[in-house]
Amino acid sequence: MNNIRVAIATNSLGKSAAGHTIYRKLQAAKKYGFNGCEVAFECLDAHAATFSSLPSRNDRLQAAAKDIYKFAKSLGLELIALNPFGAYDGLKNPGDADLRLQEAELWCQLCQAMHIQILQICTALYGVDESKFTDDPAIIASNMSRLGHLAQLHGLQVAYEAPAWGIHDNTWQSVQKILDLVKMPNVGHCLDTFHITSKEAGDPFNRVSPVRGDGIQNLHNSLSDLKRTVDPRNIMYLQLSDATVADPSQRGYPRRDMAQPPFMTQSRNCRIFPCEEDRGGCLPVVDVAKAVFDLGYRGWVSMEVFHTDMWEDRSSVPNDWARRGMESWKTLARRCDLHHTKL
Repeated sequence: MNNIRVAIATNSLGKSAAGHTIYRKLQAAKKYGFNGCEVAFECLDAHAATFSSLPSRNDRLQAAAKDIYKFAKSLGLELIALNPFGAYDGLKNPGDADLRLQEAELWCQLCQAMHIQILQICTALYGVDESKFTDDPAIIASNMSRLGHLAQLHGLQVAYEAPAWGIHDNTWQSVQKILDLVKMPNVGHCLDTFHITSKEAGDPFNRVSPVRGDGIQNLHNSLSDLKRTVDPRNIMYLQLSDATVADPSQRGYPRRDMAQPPFMTQSRNCRIFPCEEDRGGCLPVVDVAKAVFDLGYRGWVSMEVFHTDMWEDRSSVPNDWARRGMESWKTLARRCDLHHTKL
């Protein structure tokens, strides 16, 4: 793909639990000029609940997936990814891995129903039974190879992401080590500006200095490694977001969990779009985006944010965030000197 195309995540346009339907989210994405959407499973699942007359979960999900595709197609929107599949990569017990692969088979079928090309998976995260997971690269690579082969049968790519609070693998470098072992053309990176920047440089609860003292140098070292190491053809897509500083006591947060890792608190509640410094954006995420584009990457980018505002039930939420997302993208493209690239 020679031209950058821009998507927005459906769960970045309002929470389904707050009454924001997938139809309204897709309409908002189209209104503000997006080329496509990545589909959050929670949005698909919420839409599936409207097919209550169908007898099984699988039937309801399949019907919802076909309906979402039909509606997106009527708007001229592509659906680019289904996410986030998880609780799989480091499973130690082959039987446990087999059970998750059965669920992955369903996800692959849903991708096909929505004409989606990318199944996204994240590394094992807080909330799983950590005793069932290993950090052994050989086991992780074996599991990811099995997922890659399953995806191949459905003509899909697997985008592998390391959230900043992964229990074992939480950097793009750790994912790269697994990809080097897997060596499959359809298994590659999902890079996220928030996760890379927060892990290397962020201090999520520090209102005075949200970037650690050594953070900028750490980030630049990481990005230098990325430029030497990552083949842009092995990036399935790029997610773009920044964040404001988080509240360590989680006052007013919709899902209060004092045991969750700090980066997770920030990610769940405080992620906003890049170039929104006037709204409190505090991480040097533009540096990450520029490094990826400097590699020559020109595939899909997706605006993916999570914020307490998305839990509000006001009808303007999808349009508000779609408008902000497109404004952010246009500003970011200028800052990354993409004016010569056909967008």
